[in-house]
Amino acid sequence: MARGQRVLRVRAAGVARRLLAAIIDSLLVGAVAIGATLVAAFALGVSLPGSKELGPDFVLAGLLDRNPMALGALGLLGGMSALYQIYLGGILGQTAGKRLLHLRVISSRGSAPGPLLGCVRFVTLLLSLLPVGLGWLWCLFDRERRALHDHLSGTYVIIEDR
Repeated sequence: MARGQRVLRVRAAGVARRLLAAIIDSLLVGAVAIGATLVAAFALGVSLPGSKELGPDFVLAGLLDRNPMALGALGLLGGMSALYQIYLGGILGQTAGKRLLHLRVISSRGSAPGPLLGCVRFVTLLLSLLPVGLGWLWCLFDRERRALHDHLSGTYVIIEDR
């Protein structure tokens, strides 16, 4: 080690903690997107579905029918998810769920990933989720507890010192 260099010692975050942080983040973004969709529906005078119409196939049916509200709601959810993950996870290094559980996303240099790596991390996160979340299972077998999207984006999720 060269003189004046600082050694960064970190502990990798476990799968359970990461999963709980992801659930918290998903619930938060989902609630805001649903709230915004409901406000838009009321403002536009769109009738809301009854409780008997809601089900697992409700959104899929709306997308296949090219329902503007369903397309808009899905687009809003996707856009909000991207901004949330890129800004909070990439630029700041912590989403709300990670902050609550004392986790942080870092680059290989030990700092927050930044906007470019945040974008790469978001796109690769989608790839990790696509085949039934198999990219996340990678954490279980990786000695650094990194998921597929961590490897592809060159990031780590660590436990932050309190």
